[in-house]
Amino acid sequence: MRGNGAPTSARAVSANRILVLRALLSAIGFNHGSNSLQELFEHELGDIYFAEHRMVDAYEEFASNTNDQRLTDLFEEHREQVGEHIERLVQIFDTMGEPPQEEECLGIEGLLAEYDEFEGKDPDPSALDLYNVTTAGKTQRYEISAYESLVEVAKALGNEEAADLLRETIEEEQETLEQLQEQGATFDYGSIPA
Repeated sequence: MRGNGAPTSARAVSANRILVLRALLSAIGFNHGSNSLQELFEHELGDIYFAEHRMVDAYEEFASNTNDQRLTDLFEEHREQVGEHIERLVQIFDTMGEPPQEEECLGIEGLLAEYDEFEGKDPDPSALDLYNVTTAGKTQRYEISAYESLVEVAKALGNEEAADLLRETIEEEQETLEQLQEQGATFDYGSIPA
């Protein structure tokens, strides 16, 4: 609905999304060969493709650095699920006739660098358990935001197949985030030296 109560057509909404996305591209100085929405989509797809590959290793590290079996199981389960996320991304690249290509994801790299720095200080095992949950939660939120943005761009491009595949991943990422939040809420904070 428009402000005057008149219904807004789907085409007008889609056109508005494209205008907003192009304005955002211009505002951030995006120019990877062109300012096309398709190029942005491919770039961001490569970014999350890189991030998911990094998270396979990260979840393996979280699992091996955790003393709580419930957390280990959660990290290992999500690590397997990340493989499915990667497969969906490959499907999306395939639908575009493009080979999967990674774009370095500085957001995930930053979060994992913070983790490595903390872990390198040889923290108390319980503190590390909590930090594993915290870092995993941060990466989940980052990935969910990335996937939500990709859904909007896919819809603006009229690529509903990609949008549907991306939504599947968002649901799984949100479910994992909820499990991590539950672990954080029930964590024994008294087990960490003050």
